[in-house]
Amino acid sequence: MSERTDLVARLATWAGPSLEIDDFGNGWPSLATLGADGEIIPLALFVSTVTGSHRNRDSVERRFQNPSNVVLQSIEGRESVLLGVWDDDKFEEVARPVVAMAEAHRRDDGRTTRWSVFLLLSALLEAQETGWASDVTDSAETIRYFHPVMLPVAITASMNRTEPNEKSIYRSISSLGLLDAATDFGNLPSTERVRRTVNSLVRDSKFSGAVLDAYGRCCAMCGLSLGLVQGAHIYPASAPGSRDGTFNGLALCANHHLAFDRYLVAVLPDNMKIVFGPTVLEHAEVDPATRRFVENTFAQLEPAAPGHAPDPEAFRERYGYFQEQYAWIDSYES
Repeated sequence: MSERTDLVARLATWAGPSLEIDDFGNGWPSLATLGADGEIIPLALFVSTVTGSHRNRDSVERRFQNPSNVVLQSIEGRESVLLGVWDDDKFEEVARPVVAMAEAHRRDDGRTTRWSVFLLLSALLEAQETGWASDVTDSAETIRYFHPVMLPVAITASMNRTEPNEKSIYRSISSLGLLDAATDFGNLPSTERVRRTVNSLVRDSKFSGAVLDAYGRCCAMCGLSLGLVQGAHIYPASAPGSRDGTFNGLALCANHHLAFDRYLVAVLPDNMKIVFGPTVLEHAEVDPATRRFVENTFAQLEPAAPGHAPDPEAFRERYGYFQEQYAWIDSYES
């Protein structure tokens, strides 16, 4: 094996049961298969080692590069995945490997000259500590940093152009004990447990991407886009009988998503009117920022694409499930 294919082999071991190498090739690319939530995704893996900055920025930056005189060329029928592996460092102690994923399509332009993907050292350290971090560069490229077991989550998030729920990721990483001192890559939790947890996170990313597409990637309550919109469940994913589907989702900006999660805003099932709880309305009387938030909210939910409208019953189930928190909604007539 070459140094690069050996790196791919180590990555496959660290990533766990979801990743299988079909053909190591020369490592640029290696052909692989990702099994995620019942879906088989053929991959072309372009993998390099993360090294120092090489531009006098080692205190804040690392990088990885393409091989000399070799292009990053997509392969029909395979998802191109561009990865840097950080498992050794001249200046920092690396307690566990971190994978950084950049956007392969940005480099699929036939260049044979050397190019670099620059990484934030702070993000690498954060991912080592927590299992997940992300950054958007000055050129609007999203770079995700993660524990190798989270590779399927990062790939499906990229494919669906969505950001995973970081709270769910941290909770999953904690429940699997991936960051425990006693856990290393030779002592991971059971294969089935890892697979089940990762599949749940993958499912969330796929759901979020589908919901965002249904609303044109704009907030259904205010119209904001700019990549600041998230897919939210109406009837929570953790609630009994909850199902994934655009009928049970809303595209919401971060502010409206948080307000929805905290029972401050609701949608009336019979006419899709957006209403606020008394706490918000009282605060809007004295606080200009809250007043602007209310005024900038649509009177009625933006319609989704045909065939993807929210199910009124999903709202009723939500208000029944959180009955105490939504006691105020009875004051509105739909």
